[in-house]
Amino acid sequence: MPQLIRIFCFTLSIIGFASFADVLKLKADAPANYVVKKGDTLWDISAIYLNSPWNWPKLWGNNLQIKDPHWIYPGDVLSLVFDVEGNPRLVVNQNKNKKQVKLSPEKRIVHKNLSAIATLPLNTIKPYLTNHRLVSVGEYNNAAILLGGDNKNKIKIEGDLLYSQGQLIANELYGIYRLSANKSLLAGHDEILEVELTGMARVIHSENSMSRLKLLNNLKEVLQGDILLPLSDDKALPVLFHLSAPKQNVDAKIIASASEFREFSKLEVVVINAGVNQLLETGNVLGIFRQSPSIAVKNGQPVYYEDAGYFTQLFSKEQTMPLEKVGDLVVFKVYQDASYALITDANRPLKIGDLVAQPE
Repeated sequence: MPQLIRIFCFTLSIIGFASFADVLKLKADAPANYVVKKGDTLWDISAIYLNSPWNWPKLWGNNLQIKDPHWIYPGDVLSLVFDVEGNPRLVVNQNKNKKQVKLSPEKRIVHKNLSAIATLPLNTIKPYLTNHRLVSVGEYNNAAILLGGDNKNKIKIEGDLLYSQGQLIANELYGIYRLSANKSLLAGHDEILEVELTGMARVIHSENSMSRLKLLNNLKEVLQGDILLPLSDDKALPVLFHLSAPKQNVDAKIIASASEFREFSKLEVVVINAGVNQLLETGNVLGIFRQSPSIAVKNGQPVYYEDAGYFTQLFSKEQTMPLEKVGDLVVFKVYQDASYALITDANRPLKIGDLVAQPE
């Protein structure tokens, strides 16, 4: 009898002794069964079972009966089993309470009101997928600018005719943007700016750097002085991210956070100073690290270097302490030299300046 279950195989290689190279390291309290709840993400579920949750979505098991291993739904029962070689596997048991139609041994249709769980919490990152973007100062200064419209109303609304100065392409769709309201977002990083989408317009006619556009919709007040950028350069990303380690070593920092707090934690959206030029991709998982305070010796006793007096710092050798991992993040939107990322784990309050590098 064909089985209508979906198998998720974890085959993480453990760095260390060769005899453990093919054994996945489960958490000591990993449950035998877990019922998927509304609001769960793939990251949440993997973190229940793995110490390195980002490895779970990367290495799905081979199951020819399903097309996409991300198709798990609220109400599905996950069971932890082991194969003949002792490798742990998660199987998704058929939920009898769902409305399903059996078409063949390889397919099943789930009731249309059910939604597959996402890789990351979309309610947190959606505004940054659709309405926010990062631009260089050069991009901002060279962008076409909204001059006004065919009436004197300062605030433009859907259907209004607009005029812009700058090179635009006829019939193309453009986003209308304004500098982010969060003025402190990228304070101290003058080379990167965040802009917010205020509306969308289509070019009706363009000639001699002057363009006529029709405002198709406005999310906020569309004002004179807003800039126009091609929407095709900033497409919304898919719901399902394929999580992976970066292709090369990353040496970056958290340079901004969406909140205005000095410290932040899990599910905070942050900006890091690495992107396409550093070979980052959407779905890349990075560790967050912090340098432990340096030590100096005063009168034969260790003291924190910053607390030592001038002469102690002058004559005592500074001893650097190790880096310690303080969290994880997932990159979900990438630009040339900066990226948006979501904090997925934090074992202590995080802050601007924390280091970002390859996950452990």
